[in-house]
Amino acid sequence: MTKKLYLIINCFLFALYLTGNAFADEVYLKNGDKISGEVLDESEGKVSLKTESMGTLTIDNEAIERIAKAAETQPKKTEEEKSDPAWKREIAIGYDKTTGNTNESRLAASGFINRNRKHIDEWTLKGEVYYSTNERKTNAQQWYTMGRYAYSLGKTKKWYNFYRLEADHDRFEDIGYRLLPAAGLGFWLFDTDDIKLMAEVGAGYEYTKFRIEDNNKEQWVLTPMASFEKKLFDKTRLKQNLFYYPAFEDFNDYRLRSETYVDVGINDKLSLRLSLIDDFTSEPAPDTKKNDLRLTSGLAYSF
Repeated sequence: MTKKLYLIINCFLFALYLTGNAFADEVYLKNGDKISGEVLDESEGKVSLKTESMGTLTIDNEAIERIAKAAETQPKKTEEEKSDPAWKREIAIGYDKTTGNTNESRLAASGFINRNRKHIDEWTLKGEVYYSTNERKTNAQQWYTMGRYAYSLGKTKKWYNFYRLEADHDRFEDIGYRLLPAAGLGFWLFDTDDIKLMAEVGAGYEYTKFRIEDNNKEQWVLTPMASFEKKLFDKTRLKQNLFYYPAFEDFNDYRLRSETYVDVGINDKLSLRLSLIDDFTSEPAPDTKKNDLRLTSGLAYSF
């Protein structure tokens, strides 16, 4: 056994020893002494205490001021430590294809992970991709990802600050990729199982790398956002997200993204999803429309 390995093992054993003592019973004597160990018995006016170094001791109750059991000596957990995180994971896919006089296929897929300690903090990771062809020619190619962290503030925990990073690509908008880190403040108006409503406002720095054009675009933008979720029936829910991105220098230069989802539950994990996504750009690329609207249906699986 090498000296280094010997030292590691001894440090590990010492840590175990300290851990064991940290959660032992403690007997406080009237003379000011304290003895740590395991209380075996308390009867006939005496306490039997098993210790590491002195073996089993018997102490008269008259000499004891108080006894602290192991559970009482453990440090109290904070509210954050007591709160178990709730996880939500989801994958969704929609696909349709037509053949004959018109050959067309469309694929939409998305993934979602959320870790939420209610009224403490929340992590979210989201991604989606959309691909479409018509007569074997690509007529849509888009992807979007978002990572977000939020931390509750104040006594009521309805206020929170957030940090968000978005990245997206749109081939027919000539966008190779667009990055948008942002931060801001939000507020929960309602947060129950039946209805959720929140709004937030922030700012970020948007960088756009175009696919063909040499000149890239960099600008500061505002990032207000609102989200609404409502339980319609026992297994049917409606969710609406609205994102707005106006430029600081020119409010006529802006983007608007609307996400509408209707989930109809098939069972506890599987649901039928109808989604309507609308991306609006006030200054679109040449030969493209301002509105890019798509309606898809598919299945969503939560686990």
